[in-house]
Order: sequence, then structure tokens, then C-alpha cells
Amino acid sequence: MQISYKDKYIKDKIKLISKNHLLENRINQTEELFQKDKNRYSISVINTQYRILATICEDRAVFLMLVNHKVYDRINKNC
Repeated sequence: MQISYKDKYIKDKIKLISKNHLLENRINQTEELFQKDKNRYSISVINTQYRILATICEDRAVFLMLVNHKVYDRINKNC
């Protein structure tokens, strides 16, 4: 799968990395994870610490889990 980056995304990434160099590796890992599993999604629940984990099966979105960021980070640590 080819990925394209909008100028805004690149600017945001550069800005975040300049403030916190440790984020560069995490952002790159996240981009790589998306390339490996194109059907995997994580959606932040508005104004909360929770995320909806979902996948796409055929033409259907399947919501798998509803977890806080701490649990999300733990279960995705070695992906």
C-alpha cells in the first residue's frame, strides 16, 4: 500500500518531534503498523481517555474493544 502525506501532516510531525525527540520513533512505528495491518483502526472517544479499537471485515466495521489509553498502550506494545 502506498501512503501519501499532506503538507499539514508533515508540518505537524516535524513540530511534535522538535518538542519531543522520543516521539519520532513512536510516530514511525505507528505508521509502519498501519502499513502492516490496513484493517486495524483506533478511534479516540471525544474528550476522554478512551479509544475504540476496530477492524474492517469485508464491508463491515467491527468494533472490538473500548479501552483507556493505558490499556491500549499495553496491548499494542509489541505489535
